Amino acid sequence: MSKRSSRKSHRKKSRGYSERKVKNRNTRKRFLIVCEGEATEPNYFYGLRNYIDRAQVTLDIEPAGRVTLSLVQKALELKEEDGEYDRVWCVFDRDFKAENNNQQNFNEAIQLAFKNDIKLAISNDAFELWYLLHYEYYSSTTHRSDLKKMLSDKKRLGEKYKKNDEDMYEKLKDRQNQAIKNAEKLWNSYEKEVAETNRARKLTQKHNSNPSTTVHLLVKELKQYSYE
Repeated sequence: MSKRSSRKSHRKKSRGYSERKVKNRNTRKRFLIVCEGEATEPNYFYGLRNYIDRAQVTLDIEPAGRVTLSLVQKALELKEEDGEYDRVWCVFDRDFKAENNNQQNFNEAIQLAFKNDIKLAISNDAFELWYLLHYEYYSSTTHRSDLKKMLSDKKRLGEKYKKNDEDMYEKLKDRQNQAIKNAEKLWNSYEKEVAETNRARKLTQKHNSNPSTTVHLLVKELKQYSYE
């Protein structure tokens, strides 16, 4: 069985286990994380899951291989199909490609998630921004290719960054609190710049800010169930 198939089986197995253990279900939270990528983001959260107290939380990770709007639609489908998730998160990037009608789909994805209480861990322009914030506060407009070069610097990873590295969580976890502080500072810096009062539209405008990320919100939420 392939690794991906195994993980899907685990998600189904966890669901069945939860259905049988009704008493435990009353206290154990169930999270679903639906990722745009099939390796980079899932690998990071598989690493994080190793530190989660599974008596308190069931954490299912779905590498969806979809982008923006279709990703949120997939998350909504899984949420409604299961019916018992306490929290559903979508993880994706603001990867602008005009040929993919990206701007409209990106904004509609945020609106759809907001309407259906699906939480968003969006990175603009790439998930690698979250990695970089483990080393420093960074607020200059950037492109994903620059982020990869910066991560490879000897002052940061000290090795060539590999996009689908299965050990990225382990390599970064000791700097996690600093990353959360940096990400919060960056995200909050857009609060005054966005004058919109409607919550959904304001959220959309903030996510369109480069650089920005809300991965820290998901990590913070899971950290409360961590062994560390």
